[in-house]
Amino acid sequence: MPKLTLVLIAALAAASFFAEPASGQIGLPKIKLPKIPKADNPATTSSPDRTGDPTSDPSTLASLADARGIPIPGARITFSNNPDGSDPKTSFTSSEFIYGRLDLGGKTLYDAFGLKSLGEQKFYSIRYHLKILEAGKQGWEHDWHNSRRYTLITKEDAQKTFWNFDVLPDPAKVSTLIGAIDDDISYFNSPAGIYLEIRDEDSARSLFPQNGAYTVDITLFGSAYDDWGKPSGETEKYPTASAKFALQFSGMDGRTLVANAKKARESVEAAKNRRQMLHTMPDWWAKAATPPEPKLAPARLVPLIKGFIGQWNLTYVKHMIVQYSGPLWVIEKNNLGIPEYRMVKPYIYVIYKDPKDNSCQIGALYMRESYSGAGTYGQPYLGGIRDIQYIDCAAIK
Repeated sequence: MPKLTLVLIAALAAASFFAEPASGQIGLPKIKLPKIPKADNPATTSSPDRTGDPTSDPSTLASLADARGIPIPGARITFSNNPDGSDPKTSFTSSEFIYGRLDLGGKTLYDAFGLKSLGEQKFYSIRYHLKILEAGKQGWEHDWHNSRRYTLITKEDAQKTFWNFDVLPDPAKVSTLIGAIDDDISYFNSPAGIYLEIRDEDSARSLFPQNGAYTVDITLFGSAYDDWGKPSGETEKYPTASAKFALQFSGMDGRTLVANAKKARESVEAAKNRRQMLHTMPDWWAKAATPPEPKLAPARLVPLIKGFIGQWNLTYVKHMIVQYSGPLWVIEKNNLGIPEYRMVKPYIYVIYKDPKDNSCQIGALYMRESYSGAGTYGQPYLGGIRDIQYIDCAAIK
């Protein structure tokens, strides 16, 4: 075979190998509230619009050889132990809180990430890719643009020339929210950064299998749009800002990381509940049912509720039973038609106080009885709590 032909075949094989892959409940009353975007107010330093040459600091920024999409000119990401980005540094340990700061060289997030193509919105989002790599290892080159982790950008933040974001924050001070869907603010309910990767001890061990040095690789990016303002999907045209830092992990910090990830999720949930707090009693509360069932009479039900919620140190305030139609008890059977339990059809809503934050909350409980055989059932027990909403303690009547 001619030598030229062999060269052409080899070139075609290489091109094929490196080609980019294609990217890509029973009709019970619910407490419905308008969904309000979180207004984050990040602290600022004395010079909030710091700028820098994106190639001037190779210790914190990806080099041009690692360029992803189209790097935003003048964009610079730094990392710090402080939420406002002050006193930046390039290496951390797993016992530290870590925050990122994006400076856009005088451009606003609205302009730099192409958000203006979306027109006037109640909120915006960019995508936040984070990868943890063991020392000496490289991630897949297309990992970054396959990420679908939409990160909430408020209208206020969109007009700033900088953005402070969480990497491994104090769990009580989470400010950066990730969502699975970019056009519904109710989906922005997860903490961003490393906590997003940690669900339990097993997931933490998969991230950090052993003590030693790791690299945390971060890319923030927007979408590419055509001349009509529609997403084009051209990843090579995505506006990006990338940076890396060194992280020294110790297994002694592992359980703290897992605990903090849980606290961060609880912090996000509590913040959402506070935003959606009821300031009056819900209309349906006054339309309670009074089933002719002695087990649901206050004299028997209230002690049962107190005992159930007491395991979380919650204090009973009051309760109601939702209106219903049809039979009071519903029998649940297995695949062989044998009863497993029977359940009271309407939910029991309870208002209680939580000493953790001195808040008042509404939650729904259910009542069941396990099947004992021969057509009989055991003692009633409660389960839940679900459909939780905060309510102003002063509004309870």
